[in-house]
Amino acid sequence: MSGGVNGASFAKCGDGIQAELREHQRLTGKPALPAGGVVRTSAGPLAFRHIIHAVAIDPFYDSSIEIVRDTLIAVFDLALKLKVSTIATPTLATGYGRMTIEDFGAALPPLIVEPRFNFDAVTIAVRYTVDASILKSIFESDAPDLPGYTVLR
Repeated sequence: MSGGVNGASFAKCGDGIQAELREHQRLTGKPALPAGGVVRTSAGPLAFRHIIHAVAIDPFYDSSIEIVRDTLIAVFDLALKLKVSTIATPTLATGYGRMTIEDFGAALPPLIVEPRFNFDAVTIAVRYTVDASILKSIFESDAPDLPGYTVLR
């Protein structure tokens, strides 16, 4: 997992997290995670306890609102098992994947109001200021009661 946010993590953290991912591949006998797949590693030198790596695109870089939603459900479920109270996530499938920021915005609101995903804080990291504005307007109309959800640029 060397592209997108994982590529940036590798550049910042060095080979330690990549070694954990390679060990996961070795143990599972699979060369890659499928779309919707998630795996936990340490955070290496970063100021977090865990990194949950998520794949929200297929081998051809295609995705859908459903794949992103299923991937986010897998991330959130794993976060609950890890007893995580705060999450930071990029806008999955909008980089190497060809989804629009509006499509990502359509995937997330049903999960925000899901009672089992009652995290203290969820931060959504975007690349561009305009993406933050688009997501905020989507969330205000689709899920206006969003305590703890923040969009950051």
